[in-house]
Amino acid sequence: MTIRSIFRLFILSITAGFLSGCSTEIDNWDYPTSTVSGQFLYKGQPMQLMATASDATGSNMLQLHQTGDGWVQGFVKVFTKQDGSFTVNTFDGDYYLNLTPGRGPWQPNNDTLRFSLNGQAENLNFDVTPYFWISDYSSTYTDSVLTARFNLEKVVASAELERVVLQLGTTAIVDNTSKTYEQSFTTLVPGINTITVNLKTLTSGQKLNLKKTGLLFARVGVKTRNVTDLIYSPTQKL
Repeated sequence: MTIRSIFRLFILSITAGFLSGCSTEIDNWDYPTSTVSGQFLYKGQPMQLMATASDATGSNMLQLHQTGDGWVQGFVKVFTKQDGSFTVNTFDGDYYLNLTPGRGPWQPNNDTLRFSLNGQAENLNFDVTPYFWISDYSSTYTDSVLTARFNLEKVVASAELERVVLQLGTTAIVDNTSKTYEQSFTTLVPGINTITVNLKTLTSGQKLNLKKTGLLFARVGVKTRNVTDLIYSPTQKL
């Protein structure tokens, strides 16, 4: 891949506002159509992660680097969906993917996936070991009372549980950044747990915020002490 192609890849990764000030030559470049895709897994199961993407806070879990002739220093940030899957468009060439240092609710992992891209590179999965794991999740929502039941498993013996949160949002994306309301639980321990939130006890302002779209979604998250990112349950529409 030429330096010109890599420069195109860099330009496509920056904000639309910056692009509006660039030359018409850049605007006329073809958009890359080749795709790189994969998922974060734990024992073959999808990792439920934060889906809100932010360059400002560096919330990308992955970094995409080019190798071979014509490579330039730097990487493209790759963000995940709520189910831990990811897809990025780029140009054909030789690449490698690595985990972003300090990100992710899992033990540090130095795995690097190297590949040659020619149209599609699929199933580039990362098997990771989370500090905690949520399983057997179920919930009920009756008369404005949300009750969630789940098994909280401590996977890494040295991990310390900071808190469990029940987050509510008005869109299908609910996480630590996009939440509209959150209630924390700091006395839970590994094993079967049940938590409850009564929406009738919320303030008038909180209730108003949760009515903005006419839809309501919920998700349980687990925060490990000294770890930035949370691991989650699947998002549920109430």
